[in-house]
Amino acid sequence: YQRRVRGFFCRQLMSDAPPPISAKIAQNLADKIYEKRKQGALEIEEQTKQLVQQQDYKQIAVVIEYLTTNFANSTNNNNRKGGLISLAAVAIGLGGVALPKYLSSLITPVLKCFSDMDSKIRYFACESMYNILKIGRGRVIPHFNDIFDGMCKLAADPDQNVKNGVQLLDRLFKDIVTENGSVDVPKFIPLLKERINVKNGSVRSFLISWISVLNSVPEIELLQYLPEFLDGVLSFLSDDKVEIRREAETLLAEFLKEIKQNSSVNFGKLVEILLPLCNSNCELIQLTSLMWINEFILLGKEKLLPYSAALLSGILPCLSIDSPDVREISIKANDNLMALMKDTQEPFDVAKFLSSASLQLLNSYVHTRMAALHWVTVLYNKNSEALHPYLGELFPALLKTLSDPSEKVVKQDLEVMARISSNSLYFDKMMHSLIAMFSTDPTLLETRGPLIIRQLSLFISPEKIFRTLSDILAKEEDMTFASTMVQILNSILLTAVECWSMRMNLKNLDNTNSCQLFKALYHSWCHNAAATFSLCLLTQQYKHTLRLIQTFSELDLTVDFLVEVDKLVQLLESPIFTSLRLQLLEPDKYPYLFKSLYGILMLLPQSSAFETLRTRLACVSSLGILHLIPKQLEDVPGDNKEDIDFDELLARFLTLQRKHIESQRSSHLSGKDASEEPIKTTEPKPSTA
Repeated sequence: YQRRVRGFFCRQLMSDAPPPISAKIAQNLADKIYEKRKQGALEIEEQTKQLVQQQDYKQIAVVIEYLTTNFANSTNNNNRKGGLISLAAVAIGLGGVALPKYLSSLITPVLKCFSDMDSKIRYFACESMYNILKIGRGRVIPHFNDIFDGMCKLAADPDQNVKNGVQLLDRLFKDIVTENGSVDVPKFIPLLKERINVKNGSVRSFLISWISVLNSVPEIELLQYLPEFLDGVLSFLSDDKVEIRREAETLLAEFLKEIKQNSSVNFGKLVEILLPLCNSNCELIQLTSLMWINEFILLGKEKLLPYSAALLSGILPCLSIDSPDVREISIKANDNLMALMKDTQEPFDVAKFLSSASLQLLNSYVHTRMAALHWVTVLYNKNSEALHPYLGELFPALLKTLSDPSEKVVKQDLEVMARISSNSLYFDKMMHSLIAMFSTDPTLLETRGPLIIRQLSLFISPEKIFRTLSDILAKEEDMTFASTMVQILNSILLTAVECWSMRMNLKNLDNTNSCQLFKALYHSWCHNAAATFSLCLLTQQYKHTLRLIQTFSELDLTVDFLVEVDKLVQLLESPIFTSLRLQLLEPDKYPYLFKSLYGILMLLPQSSAFETLRTRLACVSSLGILHLIPKQLEDVPGDNKEDIDFDELLARFLTLQRKHIESQRSSHLSGKDASEEPIKTTEPKPSTA
């Protein structure tokens, strides 16, 4: 220690100018004992007061420079401690009037010591700065950024004494700012942005408190700069400490309240920040972001239209979040956005909005996909003409959604497609697209085909659907697919409640429309012999059914055909064919029905279906009325519909069936399809229908 003191005096002797402080003062400032350093500081304070009285401001600057160079910036710990206390003493000696011109020289070395390796020096630096601020008060505001940044770093200090010191300093500085209210906010915001992403809880708490204080000062307008640091404050909601999360929530609530009272808020910038946070892994961040978005929709109304597509992209995925709170606010936001879009007369970007909705059809959650489809319906109902230019891009997405694993989604999708198909161009396109999809995806046809057709029949006339599909299938080149498709359509026609009115229309063929419908269906039903036979039974064209039975001997009957006949026999026992069963009691009027059913009986192997049909016919035989069947059937009226050329229809049937036989043989020879072999001696499995 003595060597250091001697070295100090040697340096002074070597310099040209005498030291501005006495050797005794310098010795006290460099002492390791606090009381001696304090004594030296008191002497510095007194000396400064004298210089102020003498108005020797140049000498004051020399003293400050000397204390900074030889003490505050010294490598010796005790010297730095002495330097800090002496600089504070200079500030006290200067007083409030003379201090401003020296503030920079006093604050800079003290701030430097904020990052000292020695915790005691960091503490003394806080103490020194406290005294400088206490004297300077509002005059220190121009140095706000430097002081704030220094305190921000110390807020995370591991030493508790330092933390205590910076807390005292922090309270004083907040009081000064509140009193003065003239912080250079544009200059402060970049510093805040730099510090806002810290992870340390103490620093986060420090930042929250300062943002709250600055926002409470009437002269400081912080709201307009909210987009610069909002994401950082929202990130505090994921902090491990409950206190910090609460502080952040309180601060955000203050800003939201202020936004509600301010009509000039830039919603666009805030929305851009909030939307990505809707997908945050932190539930509280998600919830808060969605709450803000919901409030913005209610507050901003048409101002939000330019961001409506982005809002939709942010809201829809949250409808499927597990959290009840997040899901509830998401539903509210979605409903409010929908109400805004329905009511507004202002233009908006339909293409972007539709693209956002379409993109959500790929979402992995059912609720989100359902909501996206509902949005398409809303847009179409609002302005179908505005939507038409973009249907070409939307339609493939809707078709793809028909393969969705959720039946609810498929039903909603079909409702959307049905609405769009009110345009005749898109109706035809939809029907052709469905046939193409079913043709290339047999699994979809098997698992969803009936559902798709039946659901569409709820929104579009079943007759229109069946006519169009029949016209397309009549020209189908893939015989196997055409037969399967007709088989499914026939099953829907005979059993679906959605097709009840069409069945009633077909039952008697008593008008031109029903005759035209019968002919339209017949042309494609010819792809499937069993379906053609059942169609004629449904329409009570029993003479033609008998002619069909007679042609079956010319065909290679397959297992699939007999299985279909097996199903038809079971269906004859259902309420759909009640009238047919009652007609068996009038053999004189319906002799062709008897012969047709007996013909089917002869075709069937002895299976459960065979026993069912034989039992039914035996019931009639036991009544002893079969003798009423006319001997000459030619004398019995049969197919006498003027609008229908049954010979032409039968020729069409035979032509198509020969094509099927040829196709099956070709497939068999090429080894592609062994399931369609002609029946030899193998009996089909009994029906379990």
